[in-house]
Amino acid sequence: MKVVAVPAPGRRARASLSSVVLILGFGSVLGSGCGDPGVEPPPPLTPCEEAVACTRNTQEVASGTFEYSVSRYDYTFDLTTRQASSRVLLNVFQPGGDCFSIPGPAGITNPTWNGSPARVSQANGMLGVCGTPQFAGQVNFESNYTVPEATYFYSQVGFSRRPDFVGNTFSYLLGWVESCDLFGPCDDLTNRLANYTFTVNHPAGQTVLCPGARTSGTTQTRCELLGTQAPTYSSFAVASNPRWVSTRLVDSTAAQLDFYEIPEGRLVDALDANAVGHFLQWITQQLGPLPYGRELRVASAPTEWLGIEHPANIILREDLPLLRQDYANMTMHTLMHEVVHQWAGNRTTLESPMDYPWKEALAEYFTYLYEEQNRNWEAPQTLAYWDKQARTASYYLRPQDNPAPDYVSFINDVYGTGPMILFLQLEPLIGRDKVIAGIRTFLSIQGTRSIDDLRFALEAASGANLERYFQTWLVGSGEPDWPFFAVTHAKANGQLTLTVMQQTLSNVVYPCAVEIELRGDLASQKQLVTVDFTLNPQSATVTKSISAPSWTVRQVLVDPGNKLVNRKATGLVREPKSAGWVL
Repeated sequence: MKVVAVPAPGRRARASLSSVVLILGFGSVLGSGCGDPGVEPPPPLTPCEEAVACTRNTQEVASGTFEYSVSRYDYTFDLTTRQASSRVLLNVFQPGGDCFSIPGPAGITNPTWNGSPARVSQANGMLGVCGTPQFAGQVNFESNYTVPEATYFYSQVGFSRRPDFVGNTFSYLLGWVESCDLFGPCDDLTNRLANYTFTVNHPAGQTVLCPGARTSGTTQTRCELLGTQAPTYSSFAVASNPRWVSTRLVDSTAAQLDFYEIPEGRLVDALDANAVGHFLQWITQQLGPLPYGRELRVASAPTEWLGIEHPANIILREDLPLLRQDYANMTMHTLMHEVVHQWAGNRTTLESPMDYPWKEALAEYFTYLYEEQNRNWEAPQTLAYWDKQARTASYYLRPQDNPAPDYVSFINDVYGTGPMILFLQLEPLIGRDKVIAGIRTFLSIQGTRSIDDLRFALEAASGANLERYFQTWLVGSGEPDWPFFAVTHAKANGQLTLTVMQQTLSNVVYPCAVEIELRGDLASQKQLVTVDFTLNPQSATVTKSISAPSWTVRQVLVDPGNKLVNRKATGLVREPKSAGWVL
């Protein structure tokens, strides 16, 4: 995704139903809608009053706007005409009422409330819907909508058709954070989980993928997410290419992975099926069974992001093997990253849009752990890429900037700082085993989680107080003031004393442990020393004495393994911003 200036997606104003002016249901003006047309009409009623005025006294029934949760979306989409039919199942909270509001586009037609015509008004991105009063229970709200062939946020979000690299048409209906209402009525808050069915009508011979358990026919494909719930940001998705061919890449106790790609595609050839199968066994041992069933579909397509994590259905960028290899194996790394999102992002999802860093950090961290343990020739390059992205980051992970940073720019900025600050840097401070234990607790239950919840889980696993660490490393405004480490050393009486001083423009002292590598004249003359500032540093300077090596120290390297976010130069000079990828 391009880094561009667009408004941060936030909650749309939930306008009161009395303030909306565009009526999309039956009737074109506010009025009673019943009675003798020759009689002078009474003063206009509110939409909620009007919906029941012809049938019963409004004083005898529940009235007003009710609160609700959406339990399920049933979405039918015609790939050719872009006609969509939507059914939203709402659980009504007591004491109920006769109206509700939900994000949605202007232009919906044929709205019904439990099978009867509903009155719908639209303003400021919100739909006001009124119908028969409901004390509690469920309301089925159905409507139709023609989805525009348009994209948003300077991205692929929306509905688009574009050629793949040999000219086949790739069709993609793609939701994202707080954007499911581009396709019809949808509660687009990030902390909402629901079940879904997708029914896609399409020309004969078209291969269509969508989230969940998939059943394909000649002209219709259906997908069901009826077990484990999923968030709207990743679940609203339909992808199609007429020349996709399925290859069974993995068939094991962990997963059945089918890869959809055109015959000329590059990704299947770039992947080692045995390595993919081994990773799936490993990650399910770490996090449990795949949350949306053993069946996992992966497809190659002309996307802007490197990969996208729809439940049980992953889309990868078709030219991954040809891109700049910032990761040692772009295709394998991206696939592993998106698989981790099945747990981190889908089953357990964001409490708010600004919690985006933890899901990307978790996907990157577990991908790195697998590389380190099983593909150790690739792990150092991952760390080097993270480090460069992190030390040139434009924002803190919990930015306090006023005005708030552009959201797209912010989320593009977290792929280095996220895994390093939230997990990697904590390993020497609390132990890797405690970091992993905290993550498992954090992801163990389906639901929504915040960065604060992650801290609490890590504290519970380690017994450590991480408040100062999180406050110092994550919270701030403007360009991050990362530390620079100045190191001096002196030898006396068989001891080598290292003096390490943190330097920042703001004089903030960061809780951390930093690795220092001592080097002599020969390539074999190396020694790694860890200097611990602790989780509650009392000074910007720490000294550590060790037995002096038998050789003369000629050079000192700070953080040679790229495991700590730090400046490479002191003062006001900043390293140029590093180009990065969005996974």
